[in-house]
Amino acid sequence: MPIVHRLTLLVFAVLLAVPALAQTVRITEKPTGLVDGVLYVPIEADPPVERIALFINGVKYSEGKGDRATVQVNVGQYIRRLRMRAVGYDAAGRVVAEDEMVVNDPRPPFRVRLQAPPELPESGRATLHATVTAPPEIRLATLDFYLGEKKIGSTSASPYRIDFDVAAVPRSVYARVVARANDGSEANDVAFFGDQPNDEIDVTVQQIPVSVASGPATLALSDLSLIDNGVKRPIESLVPASDQALNVILLIDYSESMLEELPVVKAAAKQFAQQLLRPQDRIAVVGFHQRTFWLTGFTADFNRAAEAVDRVKPIGETHLYDSVIEMLFELQKQRGRKALVVLSDGVDQGSRFKLDHVLHYARYAGVPVYPVVKNRMLTRLMRLGVGQLQARKLTQLARDTGATYFIIKSEKELANVYQRIAAELRQQYQIVFRSEGLSDQWHSIAVESGAGHKLRVPRGYFP
Repeated sequence: MPIVHRLTLLVFAVLLAVPALAQTVRITEKPTGLVDGVLYVPIEADPPVERIALFINGVKYSEGKGDRATVQVNVGQYIRRLRMRAVGYDAAGRVVAEDEMVVNDPRPPFRVRLQAPPELPESGRATLHATVTAPPEIRLATLDFYLGEKKIGSTSASPYRIDFDVAAVPRSVYARVVARANDGSEANDVAFFGDQPNDEIDVTVQQIPVSVASGPATLALSDLSLIDNGVKRPIESLVPASDQALNVILLIDYSESMLEELPVVKAAAKQFAQQLLRPQDRIAVVGFHQRTFWLTGFTADFNRAAEAVDRVKPIGETHLYDSVIEMLFELQKQRGRKALVVLSDGVDQGSRFKLDHVLHYARYAGVPVYPVVKNRMLTRLMRLGVGQLQARKLTQLARDTGATYFIIKSEKELANVYQRIAAELRQQYQIVFRSEGLSDQWHSIAVESGAGHKLRVPRGYFP
């Protein structure tokens, strides 16, 4: 998935009817890691809820009577972002309250949703209720509730709700909520009282990596044209590599099948880290066999990265596909530019995911993937016409994400390979543009240079 910022534009549509005293619906377990297979979603509600429905990406998935439910969701192995919204209804079929969560989104947008009565009573008390979603590193500092432009209260603890005296702010036309995070970011939402419509449209700001494979030394915004799903769109800015930090995961195969190749791989990994890192860049060294293990966190210390490469001895099977998917998920949490470099013999043993699942998720994550396969046997078989299918899929994995791949047979080739990857990442740009359309729907893109550059660009993205 690309780095996405959500800009919410308030437009007009009709508010759902809710009682003057909004109650709370709760999704009681909200996973924060990667989810596949079957997910059980437990939902609880307070009276007067008599019926609960679960919506996934805006489509009703399940509905049942009662104020408790555990919904079984078959997420499957083609991993994607799922926005789940639990809605509670009373006996008259009116919406009482809602809760939501985002699954398989390492960096969900910082967003707040406000629930308010359709009309305020002439006297007495009423309730405003809000739900908040945010990336893991963002912590809510305060949530401020307003009637019109008058602040009526604040909270920083869930459930995010406030009761107020209607008479204190008479003739209010709308309510709004402002969520402020510890990093200074802000999100807000508005609800109008009466028959005034209220809806929202998400405009997505996309940042897509572009690498210069060949051509003139510099790339200018005026050189580029962008086609997004068949529509020409303006590129708002072109951000050079020097303006953004780079976060790289070096994923190293420590399985028994790499025993013969490992000395060469270790030497190459050290060389790569040394060539790549600038003071603002970070590299994490992660090994894998049946599972992944972090040898370093993200660090700019070349010596620490180099020492980590020698720390582990080969053992067990090669869960290559599982490990790649896990690292793509982790990289999406990082700000700035990202890349995954995979050092392996290219052979998978025992993964629950298949290569097709990896191809799908790599496109979804929007992270350039550089497979470097050191495998004498595969190189030999390819000369005989065997192994072409695997090579084509590795090619697709790299090209779909705007990267390139290497299958080599000799350690003499490694110095040039890593020098090329490091140079490409140092010359990488980010193009920034605004996208429209349905969320979580694949968009094909094409970026061309009128100045003769050969560019590496992802073949598409998911908003």
